[in-house]
Amino acid sequence: MNRRVISLVLTVCMIFACIACCGIGVSALDTGIYEVSAADYGLAERCEDGNILQCFNWTLSQIKEELPNIASAGFTSVQTSPLQGHDGSYQWYWLYQPTNFSVGNELGSYNDLKNLCTEADKYGIKIIVDVVANHLAGSKNGSWSGRIDNSLRKSEYFHNLGECTDNDNRFDVTHKNIGMPDLNSENADIQNKVAALINSLKSAGVDGIRWDAAKHISLPSEGCDFWKKVTVGGMYHYGEILDSPAGKSGDSVNNALMAEYAQYIGVTDELFSSSVTQAIRDGRVSKSKGNWINRGVSADKVVYWAESHDTYGNDNWTNDLDQNVIDRAYAILAARADSQTLYLSRPYEKKDSSIAYGKKGSTHYTSKEVAAVNRFHNAMVGSSEKYSTSSGCYVVCRGGGAVIVSPKGSNIDVTVTNADGMVPAGTYTDEVSGATWTVDGSSIKGRIGSTGIAVIYDKDYEPGKLLIGDTDLSGDISILDATYTQRYLASLEQLSPDALKAADADRDGSVSILDATAVQRYLAGLNDGSSKVGEYIG
Repeated sequence: MNRRVISLVLTVCMIFACIACCGIGVSALDTGIYEVSAADYGLAERCEDGNILQCFNWTLSQIKEELPNIASAGFTSVQTSPLQGHDGSYQWYWLYQPTNFSVGNELGSYNDLKNLCTEADKYGIKIIVDVVANHLAGSKNGSWSGRIDNSLRKSEYFHNLGECTDNDNRFDVTHKNIGMPDLNSENADIQNKVAALINSLKSAGVDGIRWDAAKHISLPSEGCDFWKKVTVGGMYHYGEILDSPAGKSGDSVNNALMAEYAQYIGVTDELFSSSVTQAIRDGRVSKSKGNWINRGVSADKVVYWAESHDTYGNDNWTNDLDQNVIDRAYAILAARADSQTLYLSRPYEKKDSSIAYGKKGSTHYTSKEVAAVNRFHNAMVGSSEKYSTSSGCYVVCRGGGAVIVSPKGSNIDVTVTNADGMVPAGTYTDEVSGATWTVDGSSIKGRIGSTGIAVIYDKDYEPGKLLIGDTDLSGDISILDATYTQRYLASLEQLSPDALKAADADRDGSVSILDATAVQRYLAGLNDGSSKVGEYIG
């Protein structure tokens, strides 16, 4: 039985016992006194540690109605579409052509946002709002939309340098427009107006900001204090950086720019994300293990996606892909350590001109395979990873389990590598199909079901907390632990890094036959204090 359920049952029993002792009769439990707890869903405590559901075009009330399902599906955060006043009507892309820096449009009001945040807190869900601050509504020749707020109608608030036609020229990327009047991000008034919007969002209870077109806004090293001013403390921030910040200007330039962005905001990794989805689409395994994390950006600053509203909208390349292709790619990305992965709630419409804001999209995010991957990700917070490919599959090994994805084919038996013996030996149940999997020091064996995704893990796994002497990481100490240590010393067994720490009973930094003996003495009640068997570390 789940430990949380046991705890609740014991609590109820104690309540009844107290009532009985006081001589008070009761005929039924008043369930009205019980409120949902964030802990019930096992969501990550921080935006940085969990995955994101993009409720693309949803109204705030539609998101609020779905919160129980979102929490149950394991999403730590929800991302809304832009809430600023905007130009145009109906089609989704008008939301990205703002006319002011205030909250309130067809998706909901400021009060609607406050109510959503209050309700989301009950489930432990974080709210991330998409903010457009690089440009305002108008045309690429620099003319303003008639709906732009009067307070923003000043020439000095815009760059007024025409359209960007050279994405390899960093100055053009940050100072010329992408089809709409480009805001002068170096201007102190603009910085203050955007900062005021972010502070108002924080006051409403918003937990994080997604910055649209972030790579088109300059950095402090380029003479712009925008990011210093607007990244309000106590909030999560990540920015949309498609491709690279300076095109084909070279790795040294792009790496330095991304490192500086990462000082203020998380960054999207479009290149690696796209490579995984394309590989799944083509039924192949990609050998790439990452892009920006291989170039110096910390994993906890990287946001992945199997598809985004940009790759789906604009009649773009993921629009015609089967949802299962997206789900397989998502499983690979979303299982990884430290980083966050965004899952798009697809619009029901496919033609770009028919995709409208205010319409709730697909709720496929509640599927067993997506939820299983999210729950795995949340359970493994704090655990390292070994990301590899083996036997034609993608394998993400974490300290307490693994996610295995076949790029093609379903209902197939596979044997993949247990990289560095990271996954503890034992028998597991696939959270997606229910199939039985077996793990030993070197391999993981089982049957991948119809979705092409298998998720196996120990639900009681606690990263960083190790019981000394528990070499097989089973949660208790038995003669098997001494045997595992002896087999390791005889080169008959591989041990994961955590298992090696647990096996070092005398804490001298190495594993020897003395450690196996210490476990045996502990089991015989002969522990004389010379070993730490039975104690916890971490």
